[in-house]
Amino acid sequence: MSRPRKTTATTKTDPKKPNPAPTPTPAPVPVAYSDAYFTKMRAFVMTPERLKIEGYKLENLGKDEILGFRRCRNCHARIRTRKSVKKDEKEKAEDGDGDGEGGGSEGNEKRNRRRGKGRKESGEKDKCENATQEIDGSTVTDAKTDDAENDEDNEDKEDGGVRVTVTVREMTDETGKGEKSEAAGDKQGKEKGGKKKKTAVCQFHTGRVMDKHFTCCQEHVSTPGCVEMDQHTPVEYAKGELEMEWILYATPTKPMKWWNPRMAVALDCEMGVSIYGEPELVRISLVDFFTGEILIDSLVYPRVRLQHLNTRYSGVTRGMLETARKRKQCIMGGRDAARALVWRYVGRETIVVMHGGQSDMMALRWIHDRVIDTFVVEGWRRAAAAAAEAKKSEAELEKKEGTPGGRSLKHLTETILGAQIQQGRGGHDSVEDAMACRWLADWYVRTGLG
Repeated sequence: MSRPRKTTATTKTDPKKPNPAPTPTPAPVPVAYSDAYFTKMRAFVMTPERLKIEGYKLENLGKDEILGFRRCRNCHARIRTRKSVKKDEKEKAEDGDGDGEGGGSEGNEKRNRRRGKGRKESGEKDKCENATQEIDGSTVTDAKTDDAENDEDNEDKEDGGVRVTVTVREMTDETGKGEKSEAAGDKQGKEKGGKKKKTAVCQFHTGRVMDKHFTCCQEHVSTPGCVEMDQHTPVEYAKGELEMEWILYATPTKPMKWWNPRMAVALDCEMGVSIYGEPELVRISLVDFFTGEILIDSLVYPRVRLQHLNTRYSGVTRGMLETARKRKQCIMGGRDAARALVWRYVGRETIVVMHGGQSDMMALRWIHDRVIDTFVVEGWRRAAAAAAEAKKSEAELEKKEGTPGGRSLKHLTETILGAQIQQGRGGHDSVEDAMACRWLADWYVRTGLG
């Protein structure tokens, strides 16, 4: 296959107005188009059923789903309703969460990690259920989301925002012979008499971060919250506010102004975290799949206040955003304006190539059903390889060395394409990631996988 050329990143600058967000502009390397190639490429587009399984939204959220986006105003953890909790329990029962082994239990373990739960034996299920508290008639549980996994170094000193550490603890039965919970640590130890001890459900800091220490308790940013509460305090939303915040918009069918739809594009977004604890779009890059032309590469100035910019991964700092705003070198109007700009190049039939793009689509509040997700395609490739290996004898399998490794874009770009990305300490480059995703998809199409 054709490989991307090694090029030196260049930055377009004006001596009087330096670009606040240096943008690499590698020479475009086209992917040769043919009807046969495009037909093969369309075979990788996920079906609606597969999109739903992978977490993509194809319709607006229901009432219960929207309620699931409520947050605690103190620790910013998700507050889930009784109905969603029962639904999760039903899913676990159907998946055989207690006794199953292999792929099923592995999937449940990953799902538990995403929800902020540690590894638990099936016998501890009742303890987890007892950790719920009643608030306004709804059962509240902890639901740690992906954005809570941000490193403490994500926020620069100049950000000056409130940095809240979300530590999810569960009810534990700490008897004389019982095990200590991960959250409690060695300090809590064992209690006499075998009594149950309730640990904090809501834990947070009230101060700001200064020199990597909280001003409220002078502890390091990695320290769990100094304030503990036995229940969450929901954010008070205005009537219809939550519903308006989570409206999703499908790709329009009618032509728009300056409409120039492409056959396929590669998309990558970078997100910070809003004061409500939700991912918020701060940078977006869109690349024409076949020509390699960079259609969009811009910072996005959010319409909501940010808790932090997740700088370690997004590569965006507060200074970059503010300078770009003053010089009118970013997309103003937040995600809505960014989505409208994307629609200039994307029609209903345009194929959008992403790597784990569920979060990107949700950050844009966008519904699109023509998606190739290279993270999912890699899963198909490995499943096919595993099926082929299963036909070999055990002796041959024992001789095989190495492990399949992860499915991160960085790992796949290195192992499959032989290229290096995300090497700098300044965070991810969304153009670089979009280009890597583009070439990865091209490799899958050319090798005939799927």
